[in-house]
Amino acid sequence: MFVLTKEEKRVVCFVLLAIMVGLGVKEYRRVHSSSNAVPSSLKQGSKGFPTQQTKPATGSAASPQSRDSHLKNDDRDK
Repeated sequence: MFVLTKEEKRVVCFVLLAIMVGLGVKEYRRVHSSSNAVPSSLKQGSKGFPTQQTKPATGSAASPQSRDSHLKNDDRDK
């Protein structure tokens, strides 16, 4: 059989107690869940819903060629 020290017995009891409390909370939440709860944005994001839509940039900054030519002009000035 196992021979445990007093400290080891405390650790085992604490772990078992933590597991039982966790299961109790889980069961309580399952039983007392509200049917009209609003899903969180995290749950919506995991289902494929976009959380934030981005629009493409407009103007001269949108074209990569204009940015590259601007950078090249800066290098010449130095």
